[in-house]
Amino acid sequence: MKIRPFFLLPILLFTVGITSAREVPQANLESYQPWSENTVHSFENLLVQDGGRVKPIYSYARFTLLQFSGKSTARFASNDGEKHSLHYSEWLLDVLFRGDVAKELPIFVVDDSAVIVQIGVSPKSKRDRYSYSELAAGRAKLADLGAEYAEKQRKHQESEKDPQYELERVEGMILTLGRNISAFEYLLGQFSFARKGELLVNENILPPELLKLAATLDPIEMLDKMPEMTLGELVQVIRQPDTGDEDSRMFAGALRLFFFYANSARGLSLISPQDNEDETWISASDAMLNGLESKEIRPWATEQLKGLQSLIEASGEDEATFQKALTQFSDDQREKATPRGEGTRSHLEVQLYRGKYFMYALYAFVFAFVIMAFSWFSPGSKFGRIMLLIASLIALVGLLLDVYGITLRCIIRQRPPITNLYDTVLFITGTAVLLGLLIEYFTRLGVGTLIAIVAGVLGMFLSMKYEAKEATDTITQLVAVLDTNFWLATHVTIINIGYAAGLVATLIGMLYLAGRFFVTLAGKEAKDFFKVLTRINYGVICFCLFFSLIGTVLGGIWANYSWGRFWGWDPKENGALMICLWTLVILHGRMAGWIREIGVHMNAIVLGIIVTFSWWGVNNLGVGLHSYGFTEGVWGTLYASWVVLGVFLLMGVFSWIDERAKKSARREDSTPKEAEPTSD
Repeated sequence: MKIRPFFLLPILLFTVGITSAREVPQANLESYQPWSENTVHSFENLLVQDGGRVKPIYSYARFTLLQFSGKSTARFASNDGEKHSLHYSEWLLDVLFRGDVAKELPIFVVDDSAVIVQIGVSPKSKRDRYSYSELAAGRAKLADLGAEYAEKQRKHQESEKDPQYELERVEGMILTLGRNISAFEYLLGQFSFARKGELLVNENILPPELLKLAATLDPIEMLDKMPEMTLGELVQVIRQPDTGDEDSRMFAGALRLFFFYANSARGLSLISPQDNEDETWISASDAMLNGLESKEIRPWATEQLKGLQSLIEASGEDEATFQKALTQFSDDQREKATPRGEGTRSHLEVQLYRGKYFMYALYAFVFAFVIMAFSWFSPGSKFGRIMLLIASLIALVGLLLDVYGITLRCIIRQRPPITNLYDTVLFITGTAVLLGLLIEYFTRLGVGTLIAIVAGVLGMFLSMKYEAKEATDTITQLVAVLDTNFWLATHVTIINIGYAAGLVATLIGMLYLAGRFFVTLAGKEAKDFFKVLTRINYGVICFCLFFSLIGTVLGGIWANYSWGRFWGWDPKENGALMICLWTLVILHGRMAGWIREIGVHMNAIVLGIIVTFSWWGVNNLGVGLHSYGFTEGVWGTLYASWVVLGVFLLMGVFSWIDERAKKSARREDSTPKEAEPTSD
């Protein structure tokens, strides 16, 4: 039978219509001149230290824009009608070197217009994106509210989450927006010291005489002529009252301007340390203040500042000159960083994010699901088997993309695959997909492929949502307790294989219970198929017990090594123990005959609830030695997932009641009725 999937046409047209109807925010720019590809690539190779590690500025740009905008691209339309989509590297290039353009780009996402109203700015719509210039009118009010809500948040944390200090939804949004605006301003002001009065951030706080002085003063030349003084001494001189002496007034003004420049240049650590034994990179602000404090290192500090100044000067010339300056600065960075082993794998990090392996893995799993759906039109036929095989192969491609991305992350960090919660999502997804494909290889029923595809779609989607929500670098420095490759490679990896098996058992249980429910409603039977599902799930639960038990024991050994005790009833330990105990309950209950097919799968659903609690929930309890993976807002998602699993449990209850009723009816039918007395 030839399949004509005309039913897909309305869906396709609807999707295209939604995409085309999506409005692109308007930027107050007459036109936009994009950077050349060579310039962008030269910029991407710059190194910066952030979050305790040296990384390509490519990664820094990605997560900074993700933090501000919730997306890794900046889309807008200029006044000439052209639509633009900026890569995060291009956006950061604009911020650092074309600040007047960056101020007009609508990249600050505001989910509720009440936030905009409260800071005294006219809102555009309920949820929209705003540029820095559009929010500038409410900057002072935003700063005041941000300080107020930051203090409220501090009290909430210090009072062990007293409800009276809990931030309301809009208050939290205002605090986040204020912090994003402040971070953006520091990026804008990074190189103000090299621009002689151009593009001063928060210039309204400077008096007119200092604005005039800024147009002529070179802070780098000034640094050479200044006496040694610490930051505290600098602040003390600035705060001294005006004596009326013109020379003293000019000197104090120059110091104020120097302090303003130094304060604006904080945050972006592009300068490798002078001492090879020192692992802390510094910003232009650090170079200015360190040079001010010590004449001994002043020549070195001046040299670093002039290197940054050369970038600013080159950015004002033709792009070829600027690209050459970026390349030279990058080469100088690497010449100093390589002897310390820093930045040697930055090209792999760029490859990781540019390759978008996890996103393409999600596409592969979705495409595999579509292909598999075609097999349902003609199950068991040659066409159905071919579609199922193609779907399995595409799912395998998705798995390979996931594994390749995980491998790159391992090489970049020189660590085993799991070091944080984000890593667990990638690893558990890959393990679940592999288990599903192995089930399919041995059974050839389509069940394993379906499990692999569903696990792949859910896992990859979760990884992308988690990354977007956290908006922080996922290749992080390890907390002290995790800083050991041996235990990361053994306990952490093995326990997460157990998590993956438990979730696969849950998916099989969901498939069984939903199948039994709808088959029962249809008045049909598929006993052989459901018996196979039960045998599969029994084996997966055994697999889960094996790895969970070994992982838990190894965790106890690690705990004894790190904390001096094998077991301390820590929430994470209790979660792992609960998984072991519940799998034992299922297996012994099945062996003893206390639970039958439906019971196995209903208990597998409960196992899924326990696994998700142990995986995500215990980290958010805020207690215990394992509370280092807190994720804001995870409880709502967990509760929602448990409600969904509860629906499948209700399906199981319905099927169990129906099965009991049918057995009772069969017993009654098989019982011989007493012969009725006959009359003589």
